[in-house]
Amino acid sequence: MSGWDISSWYFDSPKDWFTVWGMGYPGVWIFVIFWIFAFGACIGSFLNVCIWRIPRGESLSKASSHCTVCGNPIRWYDNIPVISYLVLRGRCRACRTPYSSSYFWVELICGFLIAMTVVKTGLSEQIPELIPMRMLMIFFGISCAMTDIRFRVVPDKLTYSGMVFALIFAVIFPESQMTSDRLQALLNVLTSGVIPAGVLAVFAQLCKLCCNREAIGCGDIKFIALCGMLLGIPGAFFALLSGSVAGLLWGVLVKRQLNGVLAFVPFITLGAWGWIFFDRQILDIFKMIYC
Repeated sequence: MSGWDISSWYFDSPKDWFTVWGMGYPGVWIFVIFWIFAFGACIGSFLNVCIWRIPRGESLSKASSHCTVCGNPIRWYDNIPVISYLVLRGRCRACRTPYSSSYFWVELICGFLIAMTVVKTGLSEQIPELIPMRMLMIFFGISCAMTDIRFRVVPDKLTYSGMVFALIFAVIFPESQMTSDRLQALLNVLTSGVIPAGVLAVFAQLCKLCCNREAIGCGDIKFIALCGMLLGIPGAFFALLSGSVAGLLWGVLVKRQLNGVLAFVPFITLGAWGWIFFDRQILDIFKMIYC
């Protein structure tokens, strides 16, 4: 099997782990998916902290969760993902100041995407070792996209920590890199990050020389490297291509301008999620075109 022949590795061999989980029974299905959703929502709650504190240079561990207006600490029962926001109607219990609805949506979307990732991987008969990498793509995609939207910056703490996790998970789950050899898995992850990042870096330099302005930032290049490390080279290039098209359409049809500053990472993230959930269909289209 060649390095680009990923269809057979993804789909052809039988993988019955989904059945072993008992997902054919409605009761088990609901129980498992509920707790996977809860896990994802809890991670989303932590990501909200990262999105707020990291761009401001604040510590993630020294200060407990608190209202950013009155400073009162948030009690544990007011910090339950999704539920607490609904119960408090999006307001601080102490000063009644409204919270941004993004807190609720980050938790909800994170939990939903993680649950659907497990379902999709199982129903597609893909290897379960893909799930941790895909979860990381969802976690870091959300956090990097939100910081890019709010602050027009992609913090190195997020991208670099994502890369470290990608390397660690490659050692723990080498099968996710089409090999059982852990050293080869590490090399595959590094290569998958360097190639798309190098291509985007060259394109960024060409844009700078031709247009005399910086169209693509270093944060975008580091993020596409992270996408490659988590999804592989095909997934990273699909995320880059689809994200570029989506960003262009957004600039033309919605913003109605192309000379302003556009947050690029959210569009790349959407492309990466598209690969996670529709990789089979994308590969089939690719085969139809080139085979």
